[in-house]
Amino acid sequence: MKNIILVIILFITGVSCKAQTTISLEQAYQYSKSDDGIPETVTYVKDINNRLDQFVGTWKGSYNGKNYEFKFIKKLNYTKYTVKWDKLIGRILIKDSNGNIIYNTMNESDDNTMFWGYQLQTRAYVMSFVYNSYCNDSGDIFIEVRKNNSNEMTLYFYKDGGLYNPAKCPNYDTYVPLLPKDKIVLTKQ
Repeated sequence: MKNIILVIILFITGVSCKAQTTISLEQAYQYSKSDDGIPETVTYVKDINNRLDQFVGTWKGSYNGKNYEFKFIKKLNYTKYTVKWDKLIGRILIKDSNGNIIYNTMNESDDNTMFWGYQLQTRAYVMSFVYNSYCNDSGDIFIEVRKNNSNEMTLYFYKDGGLYNPAKCPNYDTYVPLLPKDKIVLTKQ
């Protein structure tokens, strides 16, 4: 009888130690705010509540004479590191007022994209964007579907800190960033 109880205790202990291998995106956000970060036992950060689905699709908007098209796809079990994540991968098409293409990543592979999500906050999703780091044209993009209209999204680009390479960006004083520094509204297509 003692052996059976010991086996049951060891089984429960073993199961509980390995039970924390998958966490939700919301839990990952809470861990990110702590000093310890995500526990080492976590192997998968999953969109358990399907919160990323609201962003999936094609979104369009205009700002300052440019037309922006963003396409977001949801990737499951995506990883380049040890922990797998459910995340969004982004594509961008930017045209000037005459329809000339300024920037286009619509045909870029998922592994080569420089626009990927990494954190679901309370309402916003944060994505890393890298374009021209020499001219400080990289940073975080915050997207948020409007509370009262699920067909509209706001997008805000927060550029990385002031590090740039003057040798590789000689026109830094007149350089126009690819994305606007003001919040823009996008409409779901």
